[in-house]
Order: sequence, then structure tokens, then C-alpha cells
Amino acid sequence: MNFKLISSTYVNQYLRKNIFECPCGTGFIEGDDDYTPGHRDCFASLHCSKCEQNFSFKWTTSGLSWDLIETKNTSQYRNNSGGYKMDNLWLLTEERPKPSVILQIIEMYCADFSDKITVKQEIKIKPIIDNGVFKYVYVIEGLKVANAENIFIKTVSGSSSFLDFLLFKQEKAPVEGSTNDNLIMAIEETKTSDDESRNTGVYQRGSKFVYITPYYDNVKLYMLYNEELEAREDKKPSDTSVFGTNILLTLGVTIVGKDTSKWFKPFKTLDELIRFKAGMRQPPAGNVPITITKYSDRIEVSGRLAKPADAGNIGHDPNIGALSMISKCIRTLGWDKDIVITMHGVTQTYVDKTKGKNKFLYICNILGLKLDGIVMPKRVELPELYWHYEMSSEKMTSILLHVLGMYNGMYGVYENHAGCERGYFRTKSGRLVTLPKKDKHGINLYLPDVVLYDEPSNIIILVEGKKLSTLANGIEEIQYYDSIEDEYIKPAYKGVSILRCVSIFGGNESGHLHKDVLIYMNLSGKIFINPNAPECVKTMFRAVGVKI
Repeated sequence: MNFKLISSTYVNQYLRKNIFECPCGTGFIEGDDDYTPGHRDCFASLHCSKCEQNFSFKWTTSGLSWDLIETKNTSQYRNNSGGYKMDNLWLLTEERPKPSVILQIIEMYCADFSDKITVKQEIKIKPIIDNGVFKYVYVIEGLKVANAENIFIKTVSGSSSFLDFLLFKQEKAPVEGSTNDNLIMAIEETKTSDDESRNTGVYQRGSKFVYITPYYDNVKLYMLYNEELEAREDKKPSDTSVFGTNILLTLGVTIVGKDTSKWFKPFKTLDELIRFKAGMRQPPAGNVPITITKYSDRIEVSGRLAKPADAGNIGHDPNIGALSMISKCIRTLGWDKDIVITMHGVTQTYVDKTKGKNKFLYICNILGLKLDGIVMPKRVELPELYWHYEMSSEKMTSILLHVLGMYNGMYGVYENHAGCERGYFRTKSGRLVTLPKKDKHGINLYLPDVVLYDEPSNIIILVEGKKLSTLANGIEEIQYYDSIEDEYIKPAYKGVSILRCVSIFGGNESGHLHKDVLIYMNLSGKIFINPNAPECVKTMFRAVGVKI
């Protein structure tokens, strides 16, 4: 049997240690060759729970070389060429996958799971389309690792506070609700810097790191700061940033893309956490400060949850994140008595109406929190699934169009896919611009789901994504794109031709729908392209087998 050599090093003058990939690709074989004069010897050990059940060592008469022999039928591990199958990497996300972020995630995976990148070229994301039918899977080209056959991406949606990316390592695609799948990494990605928002960057997403624990308690957690914005490592971060980041480190979250060596460190004790918070600058008068007060039988944490202040609801996202993180940190540091949230502004009527089906009430259930003056729901059942494969959102078609366009050299100008993070507007020179909520006349700025630029034909395509049931709304909304065209697109892309159109997902129709619909994909994944679409669009879909 031939084994793939992963590494070979000399421990000393005579002893060489070789690491080989095991037959199934999930573990390894350690082989030691001892060349000591007069004491020649060889040792080997198998480090894979799967292969241990199916293989055993066979040694030569001299005892100086070895092989593995099958003790059970191992056809399940064999590929079509007679070699042995390896697991795949499966990246599940709600977001439009970006090559730069995928590279960061794979580098993180290699660093923490003893793998290495073997191919690193221009990274492209290719939708798998067979005979004009999208299989709801994307495959990564230009990036390979030693211990996985392929890197696949599938679009999912979370039941509540869902982290941006889940990375599984296994042969087949993860199954909704399965307890046997091999989730190895859960990642939150952010492009919000400390300069942009004192609270949002570190607090907004805090509840996500708590909510995942009942579903995947032992998975490695990451906060990934992507590369879209320039880092300012020389500038001292705000107290809020330091406090929130220190909490993440205390919770065991790995921070990537942000230097944590200078300003940040995990809290070692509960008293240290409380002292740090007490020393932070207070908010402006009229705001409810977040304070932590320890008593013998409870810890009180103040913080407004209602938004607006008199609404009686739970809607203040930064504080939901902050209170979730602080409470989880208190538990992590050993406190097992009551934690009470005070000055929250939540009414009993609102809590009763929700019946516990609220992301912060889920957190209360997970961590055993109380709301001051509120009778908490007696039974709060978390959603059965942490995630499910997305098969209802209009973004299924708009993301497909976006990804395939970029695979064929189109330039992504803007994206705001349904349920995804809002992107920046990119000028032709690559400058990033944050689009405001209002145009220069003070009217709401209507934004497409995706804007693509094809440089050879000098055309920009503005796409509004809709479901089949809301087709009429999409046709109406594309009439309101004057402001984004006049104020942003035309100044940044001189002389460009502009097409406004709609992408549609859902239903079971079997043909093109409307003159303003560029692409329609039904629930079966069958793709239909407008016969009057720009040639660049028709060409890229024909290349993957879509008939027009």
C-alpha cells in the first residue's frame, strides 16, 4: 500500500520520524526509523479511530519495514482510481462566499488542525451546475489542502443567533440536525473596526458565541476580522473594545486578523472582570450604564434591552450581545449563583407574548439568567435545529448570479443579499464607500441586492432579488434606482451602460417569466436566462450547461 508522506524529520543523528496520511485521510501513521549502528530498528503506530477498526500492521521478517493490511472490507474508503478516499471540507454559511475570507478560514484550519495548503493560486468559487440544474453546492478552485479532497460551500440559514461560518470535515455533506457530523470550526466574520463603531464591532455579535453552545458545545470558536478595512494596530483601542475582546478571549474564542498581544488578555478572575468594567467611562447622561455588582447570593448586571427605551421589548442588539457575553464570562469564571439583569426596560406583557421565543430569552435559558421584576417563562424550548439548508430565500438566485459572474471575471460593485451583511460600494479604482441610508434629497436610498460590472462590455447590471411570489414587487422596485445610479455609479464608472433587472427564486415554473427578469431559478435548481440578457451573462451560463 502506498502512503502519502506528510513530513519527515530527524529527531537526532540516527532517529528519523516520518508522518504518513492514513488510508481514510482523517488521521495519520507515525513511523520511526532507527539507524543507530548495530541497533537498527523500526517502529510504527496508527493514529486514526476509523482505520484502527479496519487495518493492522504487517511487518517484514527483518522487522525493518511495514505495511497495512485490511482486516475488514475497506471499499468504503476507496475512490474510483483505486486509491483511498479523503474527507472533504464543507463550509456552511448564510453569506455570499468571498475568496479572501475562504483563504483566511482555510489558513486558520491548517494552523489548528495540522494540515497544510498544497495549492494556492487564484481562488475561484464555482457553482456546480449539471445539465442546467444548480446542485446547491459551490466548489473551491485554486486552493487545496493535504488532508481533504475538496472544499465545498453550501448556503444555510440559522434558527436564531447563527455564526457566519461552520466548517465540517467529513466525506459527505452535513445533515440537518445530525449529531454525527464532524463540526470542527465555528467562525464569526466582521469588517466593523473600532473606529467605525465603539459598540457594534465587539458586542453586536456576542450572543452568537453563547447560543451555539447547546448545539455544538465542544467546537472551536473564532472571531475573524477580515481584510477589507485597514487595521490601525498603533492606535490604542477603546475601553469598550478592550473589555469585549478580553471577554471573548476568556470564553476561549480565537481572534484572527487583529493583534491581541499588545492590548488584550483574558480575565483570570471574576473580581478582575468587575474592576475593569467599573473603571470604564460612563455613557452620556440619560443612558443606562452597564454595571456589574456582586452580592453574596447574586450578581446584578444593569443594561437596557428595550429599543426604543419605552417600547418594553427586547430589541437593543448591542446590549443583547454585551449582556450575553458578560453573563457567559461570569459563568465561565466560576459563578454558579443567580445572575439578574436590571434596568432592562422589558415589560411582563412582552415576555408573556413571546412565550420565550426570543434570542435573548434563549440566552437567559442557556445561562440561567433572570430579568429583574419579570416572571420568566417556565419552559423555553430552543429551536430544534441550529441551522438548516436554505431553500426559501431570494438570495439563492442573486448569490448564484454574483458568484458565477465573479468566476467569469465580473467585478463586484455592491452587494446587499437578503439576510446577508451589507457590503461597501466599490469604485472602479477599488476604493470602498459606505452607502448612506438617504440620498442627497433626504429620500431613502434604494439599493439592489447585487451590482456587477463587466469591463469588456462596459456594462453594469443592477439586480433586485425576489421570490417568485414577490415578482411584481421586484419589477416595481427597480424603477427607484435613479439615486444610486446618479450619485454613485455614473460618477465612478464613466460612460457605463446600466441594466436594471430582477433575479427570481422559487416555485416550479419552467420558463422565462418577464422581460425585466434576468434569471429565474426554480426550487429544483433549474435555471432560465432571459434571451435578451447581455451577452456576457448568456456566455457564462452557457459555459456551465444552461441552455438559453
